[in-house]
Amino acid sequence: MRIRDWPRSRGRPLKGRRSKGVSCVAGLGQCSLDYLCRIPAYPACDTKCEFNAFAIQGGGPVATALVLLSRWGVRTRFAGVIGTDDFGSRILDGLRRDKVDCSATIVRQKARSQFAFICVEQETGKRTIFWGRPTAGPYQPSELPDQFLQGVHALHLDGLFARASIHLAHRARGLGIPVVLDAGSLRPGMLELVRLTDHLIASERFARQFDPRGSVDHVVRKLGTLGPSVVTVTMGEHGSVSFWRGADRPCYLPALPVRPYDTTGAGDIFHGAYLYGLLKQWPVPACLRWATVSAGLSCTRLGGRAGIPSRQAVRQGLKSLPDFSVRPSRAHG
Repeated sequence: MRIRDWPRSRGRPLKGRRSKGVSCVAGLGQCSLDYLCRIPAYPACDTKCEFNAFAIQGGGPVATALVLLSRWGVRTRFAGVIGTDDFGSRILDGLRRDKVDCSATIVRQKARSQFAFICVEQETGKRTIFWGRPTAGPYQPSELPDQFLQGVHALHLDGLFARASIHLAHRARGLGIPVVLDAGSLRPGMLELVRLTDHLIASERFARQFDPRGSVDHVVRKLGTLGPSVVTVTMGEHGSVSFWRGADRPCYLPALPVRPYDTTGAGDIFHGAYLYGLLKQWPVPACLRWATVSAGLSCTRLGGRAGIPSRQAVRQGLKSLPDFSVRPSRAHG
């Protein structure tokens, strides 16, 4: 059943029309509950380790991107799956606090929601993630509300629910709504979804799985032949490589120079911030610069949601970001 049918829910149903002058982004994908702790270093087996910081936050690529957009004044709608457990309640409460419309979210009875324990190393900000797979069944195309895309200006997907994502992408394309895809890994159905995508932002892991031997420059060009007008591969602290329709060659953009506290959710923030630029109809380079600074600033706090920066902080951070270059990017693999 959907959230609006769940007795513990008090969310308003989807209205199917947008407020005057306010953009709207819809998203279908993953949501989770993250337990984060910061430790001096990853411990050896059969030892104890004291953590020096702890937080509980919602997570998930699409969910966190929509939270960022909501905090920045964009209307958002989320479709995902949770269970009737405490994790699900906390996931839903977190999204609602940030004014994300969850009326299209499905609650599976007697199912467990996705959750994760994340250990962040103090010196590097890098993480080790232990996660529990949800027992709830995937979102089905027939469960998507007819009005889910009404008044929507962009659709954000992460490919988690392949059949529903492909179905929704087809609908969006038919309505002239741009599709933005967060390609974290090469899941079944992902390449079909790439062909329905306008803006593909992929992880280095996805790029490696797609073409284990090619350089990142080669991969962004190759992915571009599948249909997306913009392709970006993000590489964490090593920046990103992008290729878009009309460009002569792939362009490299360095990461924002920061001392990372925690890199959890940085990619999700990148996507949300890129979508914000897209809604503002900025040129592709401006969208990428804005997203890069946003992702970098998010690494200065514990947890992706806590790390969402203000727009003022991003504007200030742009002053510290080097410009694009066309120097050859490093190969992966």
